[in-house]
Amino acid sequence: MSAVVRTVIVACCVAFSFTLPANGWAQPGGIELAGGYSFLGESELVDDYGLGWFAGGGWRPAGWLSLVAEISRHRWAQDVGFIDVEVTLRTLLAGPRVRFRGSRITPFAHLFAGASRLDVAARMVVPVDATVADTSTHGTLQVGGGLDVPIGARLSLRVGVDYWRLFKDLTLDGSRFSTGVVYRFGG
Repeated sequence: MSAVVRTVIVACCVAFSFTLPANGWAQPGGIELAGGYSFLGESELVDDYGLGWFAGGGWRPAGWLSLVAEISRHRWAQDVGFIDVEVTLRTLLAGPRVRFRGSRITPFAHLFAGASRLDVAARMVVPVDATVADTSTHGTLQVGGGLDVPIGARLSLRVGVDYWRLFKDLTLDGSRFSTGVVYRFGG
């Protein structure tokens, strides 16, 4: 089993554990689960935006602070003449998210660190059918923020913008726009 698969399994177990009741977790803010779609921009690998998804969970030890873990996957595809290039980026990140109380809308900021698995594949069909692929794992940093807009007692719409940087021989960075829903329990 690859390291990335093990990491994703551990992240899912951690996210699931946030749903289990515990006396210490029913304190000020409880827990939250979030998920949705995102677009990742990165011009150094291929042109265009990578469509993807994100899912995460967080524990809120205080009303203004959440400790968050998040996984995501984005994919780019580009046709370059006789060569088709496909790039897949999977991330596992964790860190603090700070909330700023508003009258109805809640702005937030976060700083996440973790690891990303980068899969790059190039396929040529003419004059011969050939595929070249490379897979690597690198440290990742993501900083950003957004807004949570309540649409129910425990449900909110989340819109966010992030800057991310992947550390490898050549540093890769880009922006991410995301939208999704957040469900909060406890607190």
